[in-house]
Amino acid sequence: MGDVPNPLPPRAVILGFVTGMWAAQAVATVARLGIPDQLAHGPCSASELANVVGASPSALYRLLRGVAAVGVLRADAHGRFSLTPAGECLRSDVNESMRSLVIAEMAPDHWHPWGNLEDRVRKDKPSFKSALSMPLWDRKSFQEQHYFAEAMSGGTTMAIQSVITSYSFAGARKVIDVGGSHGAFVAAVLQRERAASGVLFDLADVITGAGPTLKAAGVADRVECVAGSFFGIVPPGGDVYLLKHVLHEWSDDECVKILRNVRKAMSHDGRVIVVEMLIVDDGPPSVAPLLDLDMLVMGAGKERTAKEYGALFASARLKLTNVVSAPSVYTVLEARAA
Repeated sequence: MGDVPNPLPPRAVILGFVTGMWAAQAVATVARLGIPDQLAHGPCSASELANVVGASPSALYRLLRGVAAVGVLRADAHGRFSLTPAGECLRSDVNESMRSLVIAEMAPDHWHPWGNLEDRVRKDKPSFKSALSMPLWDRKSFQEQHYFAEAMSGGTTMAIQSVITSYSFAGARKVIDVGGSHGAFVAAVLQRERAASGVLFDLADVITGAGPTLKAAGVADRVECVAGSFFGIVPPGGDVYLLKHVLHEWSDDECVKILRNVRKAMSHDGRVIVVEMLIVDDGPPSVAPLLDLDMLVMGAGKERTAKEYGALFASARLKLTNVVSAPSVYTVLEARAA
């Protein structure tokens, strides 16, 4: 991989890494407090906001001032704060909201493992037990589960249009979204393929929140919600199986188990559609290597190259048949029965 050019002085680059951690936690705190939703109605002072969100006016002012310094809020001469375009993304009522993503990524269960990065690199052992024995989902509080599910749905929403415009789902009859969270991906495919039906397959606590997403897309009557684990029995009979941002969370052995279950369930002419960020050597700058570090500290998962995904498919009696780069950070990998 080549050097990534940076116009800043070297010491400023290093300082930026430190302050970036501070900024991320400050922005997440603003999001958790619901400040962007309050500012959607217009500028407010810290005192006015403190009364609504239940905070110390002086401490809240310092928080808002700090977040304004990184461009998420704007402060005027009268001590009032308003949203910048970046701040608008943290409102809960906007399309492709980033609120839940920021909150989920900055939650203690996510940032604590990063403190063990050195130990993880030295020993190459997960900070947590294997997800098979203790899933990340089970370690989260109910509220954190909610934010995590919403974040995954938001991530799906951001990826959907680039995937849909890059890859054709023409001819799909029964689309099964494996680990599909609230169903945004299967909903988008069904909006394109009017004759198809769908199945949303995920943990019971997850799919209970899928109703609004499916109804808003106008496909609720065409999607069956099925609770279960993809380490068990995957719903059978689909000709399209979607796995968006699923495999990167698991070890190679666990991925093969998931894919074998899908292979066993799919129709003879079925296809498996995997949507992930790819590690591309000597490619343009990408967030994928940093996401790979996140997987390193969080468990046994990792980001992979197309060749590595091809090997996983082969171990599950599948064959990588197509790799489509979407106009985003995601790539579509298509596999069929070998």
